[in-house]
Amino acid sequence: MATGKAFLLQLKIKNIDSRQQSVIVSILLLVLHMLSNQPEFQKLLLLHSRDRRQQKLKNDLEQNPLEQKRIQKQIDLEKESVALALSEWKELEAKNNALENEIISATEKISRLKHQQLEVKKNEEYTALENEIATTGSSQSLLEDEQLEILMKIDDARKIAEIAEDKISLKIEDLEKTLFSCQEHSKVLTTDISKLEDEIKTARGEVEPSIIRSYERTKTVISKPPYVAPVVDQKCSGCNLRVSNDVVSSILVERKLTQCDQCGRIVYVER
Repeated sequence: MATGKAFLLQLKIKNIDSRQQSVIVSILLLVLHMLSNQPEFQKLLLLHSRDRRQQKLKNDLEQNPLEQKRIQKQIDLEKESVALALSEWKELEAKNNALENEIISATEKISRLKHQQLEVKKNEEYTALENEIATTGSSQSLLEDEQLEILMKIDDARKIAEIAEDKISLKIEDLEKTLFSCQEHSKVLTTDISKLEDEIKTARGEVEPSIIRSYERTKTVISKPPYVAPVVDQKCSGCNLRVSNDVVSSILVERKLTQCDQCGRIVYVER
């Protein structure tokens, strides 16, 4: 924390001998019972702390639905991937069943044609049946080759679907737990914000009206907290810019409510 001696060094006052410097430091140390240690200012710091906490909670509550939406979208995508894997497996199974029926139909047709061959008497009819049997047999062979490829794809699709159901289902379960926690956290945030409303109302009632007015004006000027910031190394810790010597003098010597001449925040020195 900055002390009176530290501020003297920061101000880089020249042409002061060691005896004079000691006197000035002693005076500054006496006035360190300053604004930041006054009960009224301590009440303002308490109000400011609660204001900042409430704003953070409100921001968290505002972001919560977005986080829930993001998690739900991820759950939906994972479910879609499982459904897609199962759908591909089912489509292949259906195609295999259709091929199986075509192969059975071709087998039955060949059997009928061979039976007809036994009944025909003319060579032309027998040859025609023989050609039809050959054509049907060729088609059946192609169907069987296609079925073999489908069966291999079914095996791969089944493995993928099983992995999807096992691993992705566990991931979905974890995501749903996270979503539930997020929903519960929203309830907690709402409750905490409500409690802080009462605490802020009480804290505001304990701060002098003139200080409250200055504080509220500062909040309208500054877009985001902190609205009250300590000066460290002669810099406002709110904007991180160097404050003037007049501001330091106002804080240390005049001990009055002072604003940063760079950003407008209320500034003070911590012991």
